[in-house]
Amino acid sequence: MTHRLIRTVAAACVLVLLAVLGYFASAGLAGPLSVLAATSSTDSTSTDTTSSSTSSSTTTASSTSTSTPATTTTTTTATTTPSGPEGQIKLANGKISIPVTSVVLPARLVIDSVHFTPGVVRSRRGPVSVRVHVADTRGFWVRGALVFLRTTPLVTSTPPEQVTNQSGYVTLTVFPRATFPLKRGYHVQFFLRTRRDGDSLLSGVSSRRLAQVATR
Repeated sequence: MTHRLIRTVAAACVLVLLAVLGYFASAGLAGPLSVLAATSSTDSTSTDTTSSSTSSSTTTASSTSTSTPATTTTTTTATTTPSGPEGQIKLANGKISIPVTSVVLPARLVIDSVHFTPGVVRSRRGPVSVRVHVADTRGFWVRGALVFLRTTPLVTSTPPEQVTNQSGYVTLTVFPRATFPLKRGYHVQFFLRTRRDGDSLLSGVSSRRLAQVATR
């Protein structure tokens, strides 16, 4: 009877001990392990997110850096592409000479300078030289343009049209007639016209102007 009671009590103690151990094993030890596992998982997730964000930022910066030089190179190439009228020649003085065929509307010919020799006419016996320069409204010097001049009223000879040289200059010579006035303070008027060969006298890229020379 006594032995049986001892065995029963011993068995009950064993069961109680096993139950306690099972409790700690399932609740006490699992709890801390679960917390540690959650913390480790969160850190891992945070690290991955940061790495992903850094990688994305680096890729974007690299893409932008690659795109910018490409755009700059294209712009530079377009900017340095040469352009201008056909047949242009750079003269020794830096001016650009073009053929009259490269002057097309809305650009027009311009007589931008007229120089008389002598500057004051004192005699009817000698010739009067008229040096004319032709450019266009864009500032190019024009070669091959036709130039015509005559006095108005008609008091000198009238030379035929002549062609401007590579620098846009032409010299025409007139001879005073008996009606050429020689008076102090008096001026003789000249009518000048420049045009492109084949164009109408009154249209196309032609232009006209007046100039005068003093007499005495």
